[in-house]
Amino acid sequence: MKLSSFNRIFFLCACSLAMFASPLAHAQGESLDVLVTNSLQRMNENKWAEALTMLDKATGMPNLKTLYGSKIGILFYRKGICQSRLNQFDEAMKSFEACYRDYPPDKDGAGNLYHKIALLKWGDAALGAEQFDLAIRQYKKFLEERSKERGKDKYAPGSLHINFAVCYFKLGKLPEGMENLEIAIRNKDNFPTPDAAIVAGFQAFVSAVIDKGQEQALLDFVAKNRADIVIEPFEMQEYNRLFLKLSHDAYTANMDRAAIALYQMVSATEITLEDVKVRMAAMGSRAGVIDGARSITASRLKSTLESAKKSVTENKQSETTQLLALAFIHEVNGNARGAFAAYENMELYYPKHLKRENNLFQLVRTSSIIGEVLTTEKYGQVFLKAFPSSEHVPAVRRMMLTSLFAEGEYKKCIEVATVLIDKLDKGSEQHDICLHVLGGSYYFEGEYEKAQPLLDQHASEYPQSKSRQAALFFQGSNLAKMQILERAAVLLDSFLKEYPDPSKNPYLPFALYDRANCHYGTDEHAPALEKLNRLETEFPQTEVLDLAFNLKGNVHLAEGQKKEAEEYYTKGYELAKRRGADMVAGESVYLLISMLGQKSTPKEENPRIKDAAPWIDMFWKEYAEGSPFRAQAAVAGIYSMDAVGRSEEGLERLRDVIAEMATDPSSQGLEEAIGSYTEFYLSKHSPAELKEHYYNFPKVRVKDTVARALLRMAVIGVFEEVVKSTKEDGERVKAEAMIKVLFTELKSAFTPKDLTSFILVRVGDFIREKTSAPREALDYYTEALDRKDGGYKFEAMFGRADILGRSKAAADLDTAIKDLTEIFEGSDKKVQKEKALYRKVELLAAKEDWAKTNEFAKMYLDRKTNNFSMFTAPVSMLLALSYEKQSQINDAIFSYSSICFGNQRGAIAYSAPACKRWMELLWQRNAAGLDGKPGDQQGAYNGGFNYADSTRRIYEKMTQADKDAWADVEELVKEYEAMPGIKSVAQQKKEAEETR
Repeated sequence: MKLSSFNRIFFLCACSLAMFASPLAHAQGESLDVLVTNSLQRMNENKWAEALTMLDKATGMPNLKTLYGSKIGILFYRKGICQSRLNQFDEAMKSFEACYRDYPPDKDGAGNLYHKIALLKWGDAALGAEQFDLAIRQYKKFLEERSKERGKDKYAPGSLHINFAVCYFKLGKLPEGMENLEIAIRNKDNFPTPDAAIVAGFQAFVSAVIDKGQEQALLDFVAKNRADIVIEPFEMQEYNRLFLKLSHDAYTANMDRAAIALYQMVSATEITLEDVKVRMAAMGSRAGVIDGARSITASRLKSTLESAKKSVTENKQSETTQLLALAFIHEVNGNARGAFAAYENMELYYPKHLKRENNLFQLVRTSSIIGEVLTTEKYGQVFLKAFPSSEHVPAVRRMMLTSLFAEGEYKKCIEVATVLIDKLDKGSEQHDICLHVLGGSYYFEGEYEKAQPLLDQHASEYPQSKSRQAALFFQGSNLAKMQILERAAVLLDSFLKEYPDPSKNPYLPFALYDRANCHYGTDEHAPALEKLNRLETEFPQTEVLDLAFNLKGNVHLAEGQKKEAEEYYTKGYELAKRRGADMVAGESVYLLISMLGQKSTPKEENPRIKDAAPWIDMFWKEYAEGSPFRAQAAVAGIYSMDAVGRSEEGLERLRDVIAEMATDPSSQGLEEAIGSYTEFYLSKHSPAELKEHYYNFPKVRVKDTVARALLRMAVIGVFEEVVKSTKEDGERVKAEAMIKVLFTELKSAFTPKDLTSFILVRVGDFIREKTSAPREALDYYTEALDRKDGGYKFEAMFGRADILGRSKAAADLDTAIKDLTEIFEGSDKKVQKEKALYRKVELLAAKEDWAKTNEFAKMYLDRKTNNFSMFTAPVSMLLALSYEKQSQINDAIFSYSSICFGNQRGAIAYSAPACKRWMELLWQRNAAGLDGKPGDQQGAYNGGFNYADSTRRIYEKMTQADKDAWADVEELVKEYEAMPGIKSVAQQKKEAEETR
């Protein structure tokens, strides 16, 4: 193998060019003195060819040895130096041989000062000529013959050992070469050994190792000497590419471990730049400094700085090649995590690399392989933003979503999928996966209203999806969670029918549990128990069995079977405790407290109320911490604690729960807990004492504004109840006066600007819904709406609209309708949208805009579009009224009949007035009967009679207002029955019997 000129330069050690102590005498013809002087000058200027020409002339002159003696050996030494610099190694060897052989020094040691050094240079020239055995012999001869006298035959031991090592490596003698290389690098500061020489020796070593196939020798050597091999960062810039080549050579030779070790020796450009800047700053205005074996010049540092900066500008840093090669080698060897680390470093430190698109894709891919879910999502987002048109986009999206979903990172799934969903082609596999993951993630996050349309869409558009089984389960289960029980039941029944095999359907026990919940929610207790019994017998290991036991207890309790309910609540508790499911165990204990500790009433005594006390103690000792049932348990147990003589303890516990909830303004159930506390407190204290207590409620801090406001509003509620219930005028007047005072204090204690948007809405809602002065809430809603980033915009807007909607002023009604329209169109919460549309229909009717009332009532009742049901009866009444007001009597009659004879019949508050008006309109229309059917008036009587007769069975359960409305129908039936030409039901039955 030929040595490169790069290596030859480093193998030839520098020498002094100051050759003679005194000039030679003047010669005949061309002056020898001039030739010597000029040649030396050219050598100092590195003009080796010109110097060699002059030295050829000088050494070619006759009688030189006779005239000048051994000093002429110096000219041959210089000539060899020039020839070596010009890579004329064979001629150089002859010149150094002539210097050594023909010009020994004088007897007194004067004359040829380089006699022995010529042996060293002869070896260097032999090395350059790749005559490695000769080089070794000459080096050894030099060491044997050199003068030991101080100051004579000086040489660089580090460079000599490097040259020895190179020769041995080239001859395949690894042990001898490694010995000399190690001596050189271990003593690099003492000899010293130039870094360039170390690099050259190490290069020869790696080449020899590869030729011999001895990878372990390289690994051992590097491990032992790494600290001494590593060169200062400012010098590595020029060697980085060499190390990259050595690494590549090792990898090509199937020496993966050696390749990794060599790649790791490449210096980062950033570190090089920092090192150069520090050294340049330290050097100041000096041209150079000597640092050990190094001669560091300002020009060299400047050149290194420019080279490093250029590599950064052109994105060609050596370490990028290093990292990509490492990534490839790691992955080929099954180390995906190592490959991931390399690709991540590429993205973190070299984001402008020319092949960033592929590098970033590989980073997403390897992070997905090793299960770094959040990292997959993070870099997937970066990829999609940087390369939106890449061919890898579909794969990146798929990896992001499937990894996140499989690991349960549902919030992240939602973040990713909501951005992607509209960018994907419908019908594609990517859209299928994205839609499924988005719907499923909302489902698992408990955002059921957002999940449902997505789950419905997936079931409809991808019937052959690979995710079909899971998607269909989510669809039905989600409806069950939303309490849309009838539709959930249909879908869950279909799911159970399609996938009945538990070995192929991991969702089967969960579907049975959800279906049982649907049965329970619709009072279908027998089929609920059937599903729960299946769970208990067929799936004894299912993770929902403890929940199923609690549900089974609820079903038994609903059937009045308290013994069985207690049995299954206890089973649920015991199973959950064994499994370490503290949340479920806490629920079981709470259910036992709720059942056993139920308050006795005048109609029904609870003989077991004291039995709840041990369960109460257990709950607060073992399960209260972090339990969602904490507030309910405090409420449920208060009467049991009273029964066992621990009422103050129970009250204090509920008081503490209220104080705890007070610290979080968004706590659910705070208002209910205060209500229960109020009820119990009033059983032992007066309203006036309650007021004093609530104004100084223990542990509720001044900054707990929502709790303090709710406590004061609870006091207002108590006095409003006094106003309603008292029969004494004096008491009523006092209570009304107190309410006015309390409102004044409330407003003075809590200015709207002092409250958060959440509190503003809560206070406003309380004033609007539970006080006789709802317009007092407008200031609170307005303050919330004036805040740009406070949140609760639609809640505040609805409160304002509801209040303005009670006004008679057209402007107020218009503003309210505008608010409700914005809520309906902008909110993503189904309940909000439904209430807004319902109130809009009400207000349009209040404005007597019957055409729009009709339009938006139909919109509300369109199940395919909105699937609304909470206000079906009142909206249906307004629809019928809108027909009537527009003189569309036939449509009005049909709409009223749909209410009183359809699914809304049991809602007496609406069905009774609807029936009465239906009868009246029929009577007024008075159309004759056709084809044996009765005419309108007879039909009005018959229908009214049938309505009253069919609803009579629930009369005792009706409110007084419902009873009055129902009595109006019955009264009209009697009135019509007395009219001429009307056959009573009794008469019709008699005639029918006679006909038979």
